[in-house]
Amino acid sequence: MEKRGRIFAYIFYAYFSIMKKRKNQNLLQQFGPKKSYIEIGFLQTKHKSFLRKDNSLRSVYESMKNDLRKLEDNCKHSVLDKRVQNYCQNITQFLNARINLIDLYEKIYSMGLNKQLRYIEILNQIENLIQRNALGFTDISMTPVRAVFSLECEILDQIFKALTELQRLQFLPSLALIHGAHTRLNAWESKMQNREIWKLGIVFKNNPLPALFQWFQKLKGAVLSKFSLYFHGTLAQQTTPNDMRHLSSKLQHDHYQKMVAFQKKYDSACVILLSDNQVSCDTTDYDSFPIIVSYPPRSPPQLDMILKMISETSSELQNMDKIIYKFSSQEQCTYILTTVEPNIYLVILFETKKSEKDAFISNFVTELCTNLRCTKLFICLKNTTK
Repeated sequence: MEKRGRIFAYIFYAYFSIMKKRKNQNLLQQFGPKKSYIEIGFLQTKHKSFLRKDNSLRSVYESMKNDLRKLEDNCKHSVLDKRVQNYCQNITQFLNARINLIDLYEKIYSMGLNKQLRYIEILNQIENLIQRNALGFTDISMTPVRAVFSLECEILDQIFKALTELQRLQFLPSLALIHGAHTRLNAWESKMQNREIWKLGIVFKNNPLPALFQWFQKLKGAVLSKFSLYFHGTLAQQTTPNDMRHLSSKLQHDHYQKMVAFQKKYDSACVILLSDNQVSCDTTDYDSFPIIVSYPPRSPPQLDMILKMISETSSELQNMDKIIYKFSSQEQCTYILTTVEPNIYLVILFETKKSEKDAFISNFVTELCTNLRCTKLFICLKNTTK
């Protein structure tokens, strides 16, 4: 075991020595703390031109793979060379897995831009990635990096499954998946604390948690906040109103209290989240169906009109950036509708006429929907300031 570890370390030290002799500073800098994989340097916006070499982390990985293949080709004779060849293969498989993850994060970032929240597409890519790398870099010397890779994939899998179940308004599956992500995040964090980790030239010792891990924490927190809003009624039945407010205030986003504050400050008749899904296994209050959450907590008498308007404006509501204002002269009411995500809508009702130019309303709607969609976090993956 100790001998294997020495050979594994030798390959990396030899490789980076070669890079120094070549004076390839761009490549070496990619493994510094500010531009490493774990610090989310892999999706940075680069100002490239045909005169400037691509120095992205993906390009560095591809370059390393080519050099490792050359080293592997030269190690086909002695027993020691065969061991080095095996390690080269394992390292190459690990680099391929990292490139697969970079592709996945690129797709998550793109989903945040276009707001087409097709979580199932991300889930399929995650599952394909896990399956593709199931038999890769399994040498015992690669155990630490494989453990972290597995945790990273599992956390992504749990979070996006939870987002899918939340779209379907499934209480217990969503709760179990969020807990699963939380447990794996704790396991990952325990691997970073009070120890020195050497991976691809990156050293962490008593440093703050790396940017990628912090991004995962924020994403899990956003999904938990979303869960607390979608199932506010169910959760509120398990405790007292004061305790519910106290627990909700500790969340990353206290969506329900923001709805309450908006309704009271702006004197709206109601603020409602509702769904046009016809099946929800965990819904027991059929009198309020299809309302997910409402403040004030009652079904408004205009519910039939709201559902009719959603049906009539379905084509417009496909544009998730659009906020629709409908004024009923007969009722002297203003209906404000927007799509939070497929089949889930935010509706605000005023018993007066409201202008589309009212910035307070539009800002509230935009902020609430953006946080529920998690799109701001998806876009944060590509941070040009890092």
